[in-house]
Amino acid sequence: MGGNLITVLSGGGGGAKFVDGLYNLTKDFSVVVNTGDDIDVYGLHVSPDVDTIIYTLSGEINEKQGWGIKNDTYACQKYLKSLGFDDWILLGDKDLAVHIKRTELLKSGKTLTEITFDLSRRFGIKIPIIPMSDDFFQTHIELEDRTVHFEEYYIKRLNGTVKNIIYKGVEKAKPSEKFLDALSHSDWVIIPPSNPLVSIGTILSLKEIRKILREKKVIGISPLIQGKAIKGPLVDLMKSLNYQVNSFGIAKYYEDLLDIFIIDGIESDLAEIIKGDLGMEVLTTNTLMKTKIDRVNLSKFVLDRLD
Repeated sequence: MGGNLITVLSGGGGGAKFVDGLYNLTKDFSVVVNTGDDIDVYGLHVSPDVDTIIYTLSGEINEKQGWGIKNDTYACQKYLKSLGFDDWILLGDKDLAVHIKRTELLKSGKTLTEITFDLSRRFGIKIPIIPMSDDFFQTHIELEDRTVHFEEYYIKRLNGTVKNIIYKGVEKAKPSEKFLDALSHSDWVIIPPSNPLVSIGTILSLKEIRKILREKKVIGISPLIQGKAIKGPLVDLMKSLNYQVNSFGIAKYYEDLLDIFIIDGIESDLAEIIKGDLGMEVLTTNTLMKTKIDRVNLSKFVLDRLD
């Protein structure tokens, strides 16, 4: 790697797994996290992707669920339900404590960036975890009959054709100062296998970010293997919005940004097509992160390509 500084743009899920692998190899990077999933629940400010990164790197993540804290209890939420609250999103007692802390600090005038740095320190994390923006920003999904927050669409597994993805607040939201500072000191930017439309697209939608990234060296990893996602609604979203649902479609989405694109080895037939049509370097390796070793191996493969 040669001591180069790195910025990773990430959502939860596959992005968090990749960041975890990288964290086991180096602490010489920053993670900028999607805040489009942020939502108020029970009057509390919940930052799903930020928390997933924090819980994953601290070893506290509920691996089976994919979010929340392992071995958590749900006494508070059960009682809230008995009082008439909807319990469509599952938040454990320890998880709720984090959201209470965040909400109180926001009310006191702290920024989301300052709060995330404080929480990261309390969880013993040794790298900067940076919210993409301190401003209001929410990702909403427009269906045929209604528009809902992305978290509601995802967790409730709502049916229906997706007409549009709406980035609420994008006109006024600015990249956080720490985000811009991290980019200014980075030689490389990594886009891990997060959902391009609702995890990375949110970050890229912020003012000036695409322009800055075009001046950086950017390496991306496809979140699809043979047209299938490991988890989440990416395939349904891409189909509804008429994207080509394979790694070529992902490469096309990032066409103006990527210098290097990594796809799974079983998609080697696509490598030459992507390279020929889009002009980016395409590499193949195992991108399926079933185990901790898989996470580390994929991260090492990426690090070895940075010069």
